[in-house]
Amino acid sequence: MIKGEAPTQPPIEMPTCVRWPEHDPLCPYAWTDGLRETFSNLDLAPFPGVGHFPHRKNPDRAAEEVAGFFGRIWLVACG
Repeated sequence: MIKGEAPTQPPIEMPTCVRWPEHDPLCPYAWTDGLRETFSNLDLAPFPGVGHFPHRKNPDRAAEEVAGFFGRIWLVACG
């Protein structure tokens, strides 16, 4: 049995993109409230109008979001 709490870790500094489904019945958007504690360079936004599988319900939008994120971090990295 594990007792106590895990040691606090420093935030992850790697650019991180999270698009959380707006209407996810399993993992509500409200659960994103602590993500900034874990990821210091977080690009967080709701994925509107979809439930648990946004990449299946709206694959074109999901691909645009991912491509847009990588485009933004590429610009920052390459100046």
